[in-house]
Amino acid sequence: MARRHYGTVILAVAAAGIGHVASANVIGNDTQNFNPTTNGLDFVTVQSSETLDPGIINFGLFLNQANNTLPRLRDRETNEFPAKSGDRLLGMDLNVGVGIMPHLDLGLSLPQIIDQKVNDTDSPRGQFSQRGNTEVRINAKYRLSGTDDGGYAVAGSVNFNRLKDNPYAGKNGSPTVNLEALADTTWRDYSLALNVGYRWREKGDEIYSGSPIDPLGNQWIASTAASYRFKDSDTRAIAEIFASWPVSKSNDNTNRASSSAEFLLGAKHDISHNLAVHAGLGRELSQGISSPDLRVYAGVNWTTGPEFSRHNAPTTPEETKPQKRPKPPTDPFALPPKAEEKIIINDLLFAFDSDKEIVNDPHSIFERLVAHLKKGPGWKKLIIDGYTDSVGNDQYNLTLSHRRAMNIRKRLIEDFKLEPNKIMAVGHGEENPIASNNNYQGRRLNRRVELRIYRK
Repeated sequence: MARRHYGTVILAVAAAGIGHVASANVIGNDTQNFNPTTNGLDFVTVQSSETLDPGIINFGLFLNQANNTLPRLRDRETNEFPAKSGDRLLGMDLNVGVGIMPHLDLGLSLPQIIDQKVNDTDSPRGQFSQRGNTEVRINAKYRLSGTDDGGYAVAGSVNFNRLKDNPYAGKNGSPTVNLEALADTTWRDYSLALNVGYRWREKGDEIYSGSPIDPLGNQWIASTAASYRFKDSDTRAIAEIFASWPVSKSNDNTNRASSSAEFLLGAKHDISHNLAVHAGLGRELSQGISSPDLRVYAGVNWTTGPEFSRHNAPTTPEETKPQKRPKPPTDPFALPPKAEEKIIINDLLFAFDSDKEIVNDPHSIFERLVAHLKKGPGWKKLIIDGYTDSVGNDQYNLTLSHRRAMNIRKRLIEDFKLEPNKIMAVGHGEENPIASNNNYQGRRLNRRVELRIYRK
């Protein structure tokens, strides 16, 4: 008995007494245009060159409803295509992305069919016969070079079709392989990205002889995106265009062309340091497989970590520049004392919206700081500079960063008996970011403490 697959594709609709067997569009990037990125960085479906830092994990859930995407088939008696059936598909993408090592992240996507509605059930057309998971997609991205202002990367993915009798894949078709080159750049509050690539398909045999849909062959794929960040509202406006076209023509007997192009306009709002929400609209630029008259989408990305590969050592300013982030930091406390020193600590992490609760135990960092202060020439002044990320308004962040710096000053005085008149606490809010505030891992680096030491 053949293995049963959820999301089994359609079958047979009669028109003028003649049955047709066909497939609906296949949710997932095999033939579906809308594919949210698994790492949740920067855009919606278009990828930037940035990868998740080691140990950072992103979870994503996206819903999208697409109107009029199912194939309509030529009537064998009239040789004409029926009018649009008013079909509506509700799909869902479950994603997870993980930073594995510097410059490399991996992702898993599980696209689903949640619901479908077809108003015209008499005309020849395709639809899904079941709801559920339609494919499994595994992807990887490797960054070749870059900073928080942009860079270059390569990305690959493999799609494993889970639809039984899928005419677009054919019988015994192999997994779909995608390879893309990625580039992006940032200027002030604007970001741009371009993805170009190739999709390999080893076409399977026709589902049945004379099927009106040929299995798809190799394709060129391309997409581009632009965004603008509204600093006062922690929101980004995002516009995307994604397209695909066949390397060679095939006998596509549906009125859905093998090429497709779609436009997307939406917004991404950072609710908190970890949680971002998406919403927007899309529509076809040219009618093709899976390109809808209208698409409505909404989603969330929740990011946490690092769950592994954590570096607890404070870092020097040079080693916390964006282009140096993947490099394991050195320990400035082990260096000889200088007349003036600046030490940046990213691991004094306060609980969200708190100036008192420090998530990780900072006692060992304080111990090493005090030991370093007592080395060599005596110290005459210690300035604690507190910084936040961009989530929240400017005045609130300025006040919060000052309260956090004062909390650290208090602990050094009470727990380590340092002289109060030699320690100053200053809050700078979201000023002078050392990384991008467009995503979780950049904001995490910006929530930092800088220690300025002046010696006699």
